[in-house]
Amino acid sequence: MAGIRARTDRERGERFRAALREPGTPSQRLRAEGLIDEIPEMAALAQTPQDPAWHPEGDVLVHSLWAADLAAQHADEAGATPDERELLVLATLWHDIGKPETIRRRNGRITSYGHAERGAEIAVRLGRRLDIPSALVGAASALIATHMAHVSVGGRPSIKAVRRLRDRLREAGTSLEDWAVVVRCDGDARGAAARPDASVPWLQVAATLPPLAAR
Repeated sequence: MAGIRARTDRERGERFRAALREPGTPSQRLRAEGLIDEIPEMAALAQTPQDPAWHPEGDVLVHSLWAADLAAQHADEAGATPDERELLVLATLWHDIGKPETIRRRNGRITSYGHAERGAEIAVRLGRRLDIPSALVGAASALIATHMAHVSVGGRPSIKAVRRLRDRLREAGTSLEDWAVVVRCDGDARGAAARPDASVPWLQVAATLPPLAAR
């Protein structure tokens, strides 16, 4: 409409962050603000299908918004601070943001190999454009990059694997507990295809490790 100034990326970033930090349902706020359509990387999620055997709930945007809402609910119930809530919701909202660039159709199935690693790269680029603090983006990108780590392990993970993941996340400014929230919300936001919480075996092994020294 004539006379209405388009928002800058920085203004979008401010409104985007408020939707993640402040009380309420993130998906509703993001849609009401028009932010999904204004952020191309997120708009692309609505055009990205998923294999119905794993994701009967719908496209990547439907799944991502649902997962983000679950992360916000978890944060609120746990009494998280706004900073803690923002990290959990951001990482969960963007956990599959690499799928539009990695989606492939193979033998009648839809795959997205490498989407976690690609998503972490996109998150860094997008966070910079929206002027999101680098420490927050760094922590979120580490969670995004590793949210599929449990898939490569059948059953109980080794102490070495858990320690390696725990240390990587800590170095990025986040934790195995935050990772578990992202994994749990990812799994729950699949409707009829929801699976048991894949983070549980990792947390069980982590509980047997010596406590981390204070930083």
